[in-house]
Amino acid sequence: MQTLAKDIMSTNLITLTEQATVEDALKVLINARVTGVPIIDGKTGTMKGVLSEFDIIKHIGSKKKLKDDTFKERIKYSRKAKFIEANTPLSEIVQLFVDFKYRRLPVVDENKMLVGVITRRDIMRVFFYRSKLP
Repeated sequence: MQTLAKDIMSTNLITLTEQATVEDALKVLINARVTGVPIIDGKTGTMKGVLSEFDIIKHIGSKKKLKDDTFKERIKYSRKAKFIEANTPLSEIVQLFVDFKYRRLPVVDENKMLVGVITRRDIMRVFFYRSKLP
């Protein structure tokens, strides 16, 4: 039986909307102990991009002088984020992680609605159970 994205994806999702501020993003990333989150449209729930720690650091670091209102600005995220569909086979997923050094891949349905996320840890978990390590 072939392993597909839907078999290994996490469905307990942590997301932000396009309206999120830098402060909102910092709170989510730090409190949830994640390195990035999918960005979704607040009305439709469709996938818009991905926000990473790097995006936050880049945004704040680009300021000549850090001000309190910096944290009230809207987030700047990667709109060219790669995502996969739920029926994507494991071999393709692994190849994407290797070729592009992704940390996470959002999983969407046919309507571009976010249904899950696969992280490097999810891939490691598959390898762990397949190797039957104690």
